[in-house]
Amino acid sequence: MTDIYLGSKSALLVVDVQERLLKAMPEPEMERCLHATKTLVELAQEVGAQIVYTEQYPRGLGPTEASLLQSLNDAGAERVEKMTFDACAAPEFHRFLIELPKRIVVCGMEAHICVQATVRALLEHRHRVFVPFDAVISRRLENRDNGLRVMEQAGAVITNYETVVFDALRSAEHPAFKRFSKMVR
Repeated sequence: MTDIYLGSKSALLVVDVQERLLKAMPEPEMERCLHATKTLVELAQEVGAQIVYTEQYPRGLGPTEASLLQSLNDAGAERVEKMTFDACAAPEFHRFLIELPKRIVVCGMEAHICVQATVRALLEHRHRVFVPFDAVISRRLENRDNGLRVMEQAGAVITNYETVVFDALRSAEHPAFKRFSKMVR
């Protein structure tokens, strides 16, 4: 059996999808990113992947967006508060870094700052990293695109959330296929 992006031997890392940051994001892309991220959280829960989410300086940037936070809590996700742009450099994240599976799907914001710094650090720690381009965002699209290019050049696989979903389900016979196929429409 070939390795899949997201499954019981992998993890989902959601980076800094916080209320105040979201307000600065372009509207259609913000909605798409939020939908894709919530779908990935539900998928990770469905397939038994570990889920960790970060919040950058929550006292200043606010908590994780409410509907996503509910999904994360429902899925039993673990929260890491950080001040560093690279989540791996946050003292609280060290435990996760050691325990995380080697295959990690990373989503969140901003693509060219915290997501990129975290992805590069995960790659340096010899993780295989997958970044769905439609589940990351920056205030400016050119910054997101630049961040994605840098992550790919560093060794991350750039994909999309729909591919991650169907790759994890493996077959239309999967019990959750209908639910997730409706979610990606």
